[in-house]
Amino acid sequence: MSEVKTVGIKSLKNSLSAYIREVRRGTRILVADRDRVVAEIHEPLASYETGSPDPVVAGWVRDGILIPPSAPKAPLPVSRVRLKEGLARRILDEDRGEGAA
Repeated sequence: MSEVKTVGIKSLKNSLSAYIREVRRGTRILVADRDRVVAEIHEPLASYETGSPDPVVAGWVRDGILIPPSAPKAPLPVSRVRLKEGLARRILDEDRGEGAA
């Protein structure tokens, strides 16, 4: 997958030539205004792999609404919290009024 960068309008204006060089190298530039992507700069007729077979997700990535992760998800550490078997279920049932008091 090609590189994707998000830049603010002021940064883009101040360094436009540098960003255009990056686009020539295949980088896709998303332009943000107040942390909201409002435009995209890429090579003409370029297509980008989203990594998702879901067409809705692919559209979000293409439109700059969703930015795919830059690294694979790391496993979470094992929790040190230990409860008796069924305790959480019993507390939830009581809270919902489903358990015997």
